[in-house]
Amino acid sequence: MHIGRIIGTAVMGLLFMLFIALDLVLFGLIPLNSVIVTLLPVIGLIGGGVLGAVVGRRTATAASAGPSSQ
Repeated sequence: MHIGRIIGTAVMGLLFMLFIALDLVLFGLIPLNSVIVTLLPVIGLIGGGVLGAVVGRRTATAASAGPSSQ
């Protein structure tokens, strides 16, 4: 399992959802002191970590199966 891929995907999820939260604040859709501004980056961090783990597991499973013979 590639820990670097999981951490990298989690950080990218964090930054993406932080960007979304700041855009919502800048466009005036939510106030800066809203709970959503705090929760969106955390959700991105967790979601990115899960996504990185799933993709890493799928890649490891496909690599261990090897080429299929027909």
